[in-house]
Amino acid sequence: MALAARHSSETGPAVRAAAAPAAALLRAGRGEETSAAGPPGPRRRSAATTIFFVWTGVAFFLATQRWLRGPSLQPGLALPWGELLAASLVTAYIWALLTPFAMSAARRWRPGPGAAWRNGLRLAGAGAIAALAHLVATNLFWIAIDPEGEAPRFFATFVATLAFGGAARFATFVAIAGVTWGLDDFRRYREKEIQASELERELVGTQLEALKLRLHPPFLFNTLATILPLIRTEPGAAARTVVQLGDILRRSLHSDASGLVALKSELEALRVYLQIEQTRLRDRLEVVFSIEPDALDAAVPNLLLLPLCESAIANGASSRPGGARVEVLARVGNDELLVEIREEPAGDPAEAAPAPIDDAFVRRTSLRLQLLYPGNHAITICDRLEKGHAVQVRLPYTPLSEARLAVEGAA
Repeated sequence: MALAARHSSETGPAVRAAAAPAAALLRAGRGEETSAAGPPGPRRRSAATTIFFVWTGVAFFLATQRWLRGPSLQPGLALPWGELLAASLVTAYIWALLTPFAMSAARRWRPGPGAAWRNGLRLAGAGAIAALAHLVATNLFWIAIDPEGEAPRFFATFVATLAFGGAARFATFVAIAGVTWGLDDFRRYREKEIQASELERELVGTQLEALKLRLHPPFLFNTLATILPLIRTEPGAAARTVVQLGDILRRSLHSDASGLVALKSELEALRVYLQIEQTRLRDRLEVVFSIEPDALDAAVPNLLLLPLCESAIANGASSRPGGARVEVLARVGNDELLVEIREEPAGDPAEAAPAPIDDAFVRRTSLRLQLLYPGNHAITICDRLEKGHAVQVRLPYTPLSEARLAVEGAA
């Protein structure tokens, strides 16, 4: 077999063959470079096995192509399919040995903003080294298995194959680099898709939790229990309570994309809720509002105060035989909005038996505020009132119009 025929047959379609099995090389590169599952040893073996089979497939493809097209393109150098396969396997397996180097260089010196020329030159140098290494290894292999080979013939063949096959080998290196970059881009795209899916799932979960915070079964059950006896004794009060309950449910299910409302709107919803509770508790509940005008336009989460008032009533009028007083205060100072819900006995404090505070409503509200204002809020339970308690909430003061603009800008 003529040495020149072997080299001339292997340099033509090398670039196309190297680019053809892109998907398999993607999997190989991922196993070699980016996979986080399993120990490094098995990952390397898996990558090496994949690269081996990919280049074996390339060799079979090249051999078949040359065998089919050889008689028409090179009638005098047409070779049997077996010899063409042997020559193609030699070329392919040398590239298989150089593939990890090519992929590593492509990842290390990928041209990008700020380093395009520098990394491009480095990558071109690596490509030239890979092409020369493949050329030298190929010639040494054929000289080693050909006992008639001599040094002068080696150098002459090397120069000839460098002239006719150097560019093709460099292009093969470029193809491997392109496949490597495609692998990295596809992997990052898939990771972003997975992260987006996880964030969407977490958002849905958060929305469901927020819905649970807004719709409290004790309040609903108590309201329904209040309506039932009123249907016969006071139909007007029962109808009014049903309308009020529907108003609260509509407010709990409807809010804008930001989830923020003005404190004025929040207080309106709170008044409706407290009217229902006054219907249920009759004259045992006294409600007082003390709101500074500057605080009315402050942006607050929708239905933030309702669970805090539920806590005040559950720990006050609902748990004591006597009456209770609930006071809602709000003021602005030092760029903060302070909202306080106070609960204390309405009559003689000595007649009211003390009871432990159930902080379940406050804890759930605190979890919600941690999601909305991480590290920039405070919620505390104060027991300074005699046989009563107060819950204070501190939030950054932002007018509703500015808060909505900030949310729209972030979106």
